[in-house]
Amino acid sequence: MMLPMSSSMSHVLALLALVVVVRCVDSFSSTNEIPILTSAVIRVAYDGTFFRGWKASNNAVRESKVDEANAKHRPSSLSRQNETRRQSRRSRTLQRKGAGYGKVRTVEGVIRANLKKVYGNVDEQQIIIDACSRTDSGVHALSLIAQFRCKKACSSSSEDGPEDSENLIPLPFGSNLSKLCFVLNRMLPPDVRVVAASPTPIMHAQQFHPTLHAASKTYVYRFAIGNTHDPIQAPYVWQLDGSSGRAVGMNGRNFCLETAMEAARLFDSNFNHIGEVPPKDYRDFRSAFRGTDRGRVQSPMCRILSCKLIEEKHEQLPSWESTTATEISGSRLDRDACRLTECPRTFAVNITGDRFLYKMVRNIVGSIVAAACGHMDVEDIRRAIEMTGERNGGAKVRRICAPARGLKLVEVSYPDTAVKFDWHSG
Repeated sequence: MMLPMSSSMSHVLALLALVVVVRCVDSFSSTNEIPILTSAVIRVAYDGTFFRGWKASNNAVRESKVDEANAKHRPSSLSRQNETRRQSRRSRTLQRKGAGYGKVRTVEGVIRANLKKVYGNVDEQQIIIDACSRTDSGVHALSLIAQFRCKKACSSSSEDGPEDSENLIPLPFGSNLSKLCFVLNRMLPPDVRVVAASPTPIMHAQQFHPTLHAASKTYVYRFAIGNTHDPIQAPYVWQLDGSSGRAVGMNGRNFCLETAMEAARLFDSNFNHIGEVPPKDYRDFRSAFRGTDRGRVQSPMCRILSCKLIEEKHEQLPSWESTTATEISGSRLDRDACRLTECPRTFAVNITGDRFLYKMVRNIVGSIVAAACGHMDVEDIRRAIEMTGERNGGAKVRRICAPARGLKLVEVSYPDTAVKFDWHSG
């Protein structure tokens, strides 16, 4: 038997129902506050040890060559037992040499493959990615800026030309950039991460491009001197112990810090009478293009805003302590008896410029180190900066290209007044 409901109780229930409806509408409207986006800018960090650089244009060519080579040397008929042995040998090789060994991997290719899945298994040719820099094989990055978008299957616009928003597919997850970063980082391999994402900046009378609108880029190159290198830092530091094939005989015994500082100051910013850094011709510090970029035309004029050489201070290993003896597991080790070496000294070259030529930073660092080790005169570097090879009778200064493992891109700056980002992290 139902009891009669009073009028006051009915009013209370009606008000509660109204509150629930209003909250539902508010939550629905709050989810719709995110605008629908068709492109975004991401900040990418990666360890370039097992990558063939950023650009993915040569992936198909290299993979086809690898497949052809494997098919040529592979027997026509393999038993299941031999195939199992071959796979086990490969797995042991991967465990010994690290993830990514034997594979043709590029950072752009890995990101493109995962964006393809996020967009719903679209064709990879529909994904367009523009980056602020195309790092070489083995170069690392802490903050590389890249823009991505996805064309519709029926779109006929070119990759290099501007696209109409009607020909682009909206971003997945309702343009929720935080969720997009979260999902991508769960899909990407451990040596690549999307640090943050932002809507593409809106600019007046032109479209945003990560390379064309960049004001400056900052690279850091690390090298160390000493007879014994730090094995923990070895994948990210050029060790000057004579083991590098690019600089045979170049080691810390002949390294002169004063000469290195003098050579680094030659690349530091030189302001003119109106307080600006004029562009200079750095073609003598540019390497020749290879692969599909062979024959590419590039202006040699660049502005180097800063070039500093500093010595890093980091934690030492127990065997490199300056004490005469070290306590390890209750036993006392005599330093002289064990002939333990001193801790290697690590240096960093911080260089900032508006743009850089192909392998320009590595050639600059190689020239600084070569001068410090007595393989080159500082005056040779000065002549290369003030007079290029074409204006000096065609004679180029001998240079050494530093290995890629010590270089990393740490920062890319944009004009605050023209380019504004709204970063979202996962």
